[in-house]
Amino acid sequence: MTTRARHWRSYGDDPLPTAREALQQPLSAFPSWFLRITCDHCGKDRILNEAHASWRGRSLFDLLHRMRHDGCGGRAGNAELLTGIESASSPPVRKIVLRDGIGSGPTPTGGVAGPVVAWRR
Repeated sequence: MTTRARHWRSYGDDPLPTAREALQQPLSAFPSWFLRITCDHCGKDRILNEAHASWRGRSLFDLLHRMRHDGCGGRAGNAELLTGIESASSPPVRKIVLRDGIGSGPTPTGGVAGPVVAWRR
């Protein structure tokens, strides 16, 4: 007997998983959610949509662990799942903070880097 994969929809008021539970799930468990990642080196934000991600079958932990910022080579410092973009969505935005970046410390270059090109796996 196989178990059905759990999904957390971007609408409704179902209880959200904890950050630890969410990190064990694939990105596809959060259909139509956004993944906002902040580079720990230069501080640039990048927002990715689950619907457009070709790697949505991988666990969020694995994705965040392997991702590097193409602009400066930094790692994912802050990461959160969002049901919409704040100040652009009508319904309230629900959020799961996956990483808060505490303990990452200042960057050796003072946070100055080139423009954001993309995040690579």
